[in-house]
Amino acid sequence: MVDTTSGGFRSVHIYDFNRADPHAWLPWADLSDPVGEHPWIPRDAEYIGRTLLALADILGPSRAANLRVLVAWFWGVEPKLPYTGDDVIVFCLGDELGRKPNYSHDVNLVAKTGGWTRRPFVALGPIRSWGHVPAAVLQELRAQLLRLPSAVASMVRTIRHRRRPHFIEIPLAPWSFPTGRAAPLDARRYDLSFAGSMINEGRRRWVLPQKTRSRRKLIAALEEIARERPDVRVEIRLFDSFHDAKLVEGYEELMMQTRLAPCPRGGFRETYRLFEAAASGCVPITEPLPQRRCKQLWSGGRKDAPRKRPRCWWPRASAKQVERGLTMTADSKTKS
Repeated sequence: MVDTTSGGFRSVHIYDFNRADPHAWLPWADLSDPVGEHPWIPRDAEYIGRTLLALADILGPSRAANLRVLVAWFWGVEPKLPYTGDDVIVFCLGDELGRKPNYSHDVNLVAKTGGWTRRPFVALGPIRSWGHVPAAVLQELRAQLLRLPSAVASMVRTIRHRRRPHFIEIPLAPWSFPTGRAAPLDARRYDLSFAGSMINEGRRRWVLPQKTRSRRKLIAALEEIARERPDVRVEIRLFDSFHDAKLVEGYEELMMQTRLAPCPRGGFRETYRLFEAAASGCVPITEPLPQRRCKQLWSGGRKDAPRKRPRCWWPRASAKQVERGLTMTADSKTKS
């Protein structure tokens, strides 16, 4: 068993993005209850806390005690690390563009949701739906232009350091794990449900993002089902923003009372709802998206995955991915 105080690591710090200060780091002691220690922390920190506890358990006390851990969200401001070195692991969350942080070459490993590359991707459905293609192409072009500076800067640092940075991709996982017991599938209140936002926070764009276009089509389809099939119980709840949808009371209960959960893409290539649906015992309905490097972690790549509780399985699978990353970095240093 691992002591939950900093998980047995030498130190764990978390970035306070609310202060818009790249140097705003706080110690994180209770990995088992991140929101209790820091109420402003996003709910997905519970997943990272459980991943760190599982990682410490896998590594063992002696290896964990020699590592320092930083947890950051890559949103408006890229944080400046309080310390660097070969004993530092950074968990980088929330980056929808697949950028390479400036500190990547200065630490042992960066474990990142969303990955560190973003290949252009436009899903082509039936010919009658191709009207969305020009807007999707413009959206992908915008994303590539936004991530270009970090890609060029990383290339320059690679030449300067004569080595590439070490990355490991970890799955997004649920924004928050459901509490309580989910109802049996045949006893659930709703056949289909969707609760979410149509736009991201921030200014509106001339070209509608793929999130908005995808979800408008979904809502239209759900409303059509509700009109034409009164025997199908459909529940739709729309909110102004992502955080309004996640903070509203009843979201977790709705998921645990739903049979089929449509999981349209968001601003991210992955979506929290896919993992929340699986954790709530729903049958997720997804749209085609590019394969991820962490696909084997959340798509049933392990034979025992379907039989394990998601609350326990996802963090441990992510921890094993990080442990593999540490092994690869150690091997590369030995060879060099």
